[in-house]
Amino acid sequence: MTNALTSAAPGRPSPLAFRVFLAGQSVSLIGDGLAILAIPLLVLEVSGSPYAAVLAAIPRTVGYLLVGLPAGALVDRLNPRNVMLTMDVVRFGVFLTLAVLAATSQLTVPVIVALAFVAAGAGVFFETALTVAVRDLVEEERLVRTNSLLEAANQSAQIVGPGLVGVLSALWGLQVALLVNACTFAVSFVSVLHVLRGKSRASRTPSPPLREALRGVRGDLVEGFRCLRSLRVVLVVTCLQASANLFLAVGYLLVFYLRDTLHLSASEASAVVAAGGVGGVLGTAVALRLGRRMRHETLIALSAACLGTTLASLGVATSLVPLLVLNLLLGGSTVTAVVLIRTLRQRLVPRALLGRVTATAKVAALAASPVGALAGGALTTLNHGDPRPVFLAAGLLSVLTTAAAWALGLRTGSHSAPGTEQGPTASGASSVTPVPEADGTAKAP
Repeated sequence: MTNALTSAAPGRPSPLAFRVFLAGQSVSLIGDGLAILAIPLLVLEVSGSPYAAVLAAIPRTVGYLLVGLPAGALVDRLNPRNVMLTMDVVRFGVFLTLAVLAATSQLTVPVIVALAFVAAGAGVFFETALTVAVRDLVEEERLVRTNSLLEAANQSAQIVGPGLVGVLSALWGLQVALLVNACTFAVSFVSVLHVLRGKSRASRTPSPPLREALRGVRGDLVEGFRCLRSLRVVLVVTCLQASANLFLAVGYLLVFYLRDTLHLSASEASAVVAAGGVGGVLGTAVALRLGRRMRHETLIALSAACLGTTLASLGVATSLVPLLVLNLLLGGSTVTAVVLIRTLRQRLVPRALLGRVTATAKVAALAASPVGALAGGALTTLNHGDPRPVFLAAGLLSVLTTAAAWALGLRTGSHSAPGTEQGPTASGASSVTPVPEADGTAKAP
């Protein structure tokens, strides 16, 4: 039934329209970065309770675990652009409401947390639909570039967003920061709408009624799991990503390690943490440059091996410069792997199943993170507060799982060069629609 509901990919946008789309998504990602700090600060301002502020920081992860799988199934049944437009409206409404309530001093902690969960759930649907939309709008040899640009914007937003909240709050109050956050989703809405504008009705993917789309979601999820199991390379990288998240979760101990174990100053610890963010931005450039020249499965394995090696090395580093370099490499290798894994799924998974497989992989990765964090904290406590053996063990285990992933599927991969894989096709699945070049030299969409 899913395949029958998913028709051909939408008509190609102009190069200018697609650049507007990418710019709008970059602004939207800044909104996500703003929310990272704005919501906890808002709760802290209302309640003064650090415990409540911590609770306000978890809706994004919990939201994905709660609605990630059904979101994937519904995105596969609906027009992804309609989903993106709707979710932008929802998120705009949430942050506009928070700004108004904050300005009128009518906010309570339950209201803030409830609205944060709504925004997080909308974000889940939006991210899943964006993955499918990129697959529709970009020809295969441009997927790495587009995913790298989006991930670079995401990494930059996580650095810029919290700082922007601090500046806006100091100058005009937290409600202004919330209003700016709402406006970022309005910009995203306009950019998505701009991509749709000018295309004929026949070129758009028709969306079935929501009631019809909700029917058979369980069957759709089963179909998605079967697809994941049948695509060996995609299954292997999904397991590799989940295991990497499990081991990377010991990174939550990094600040404790830097301050309490190594006795670095607050400014030195901040510099080490910031180096990870800078590494993430550089990792997108690595994925873009090498993704054109090397087999993606090989690059994923190399990135994962680098991730494990640097994680283990953090457990033996004791001075500032090595720690800066190692955390920069850790952030870079992690983001490089993320970009390439996302591209691999877009290349190999049938269009009609991409939402479900993407959501399943993300849920698995996010579910592993709190398990790893709890295990890392417990093991550090058992080791009398010394996290160094935990970093070392997590890194070595990550390298071993990478070696297993290489032997089980990444070594042979999809048997074709980057940019040529078509992936399995499902009956009724759409093909990738290329974006025309603006001129003879511009290769980016």
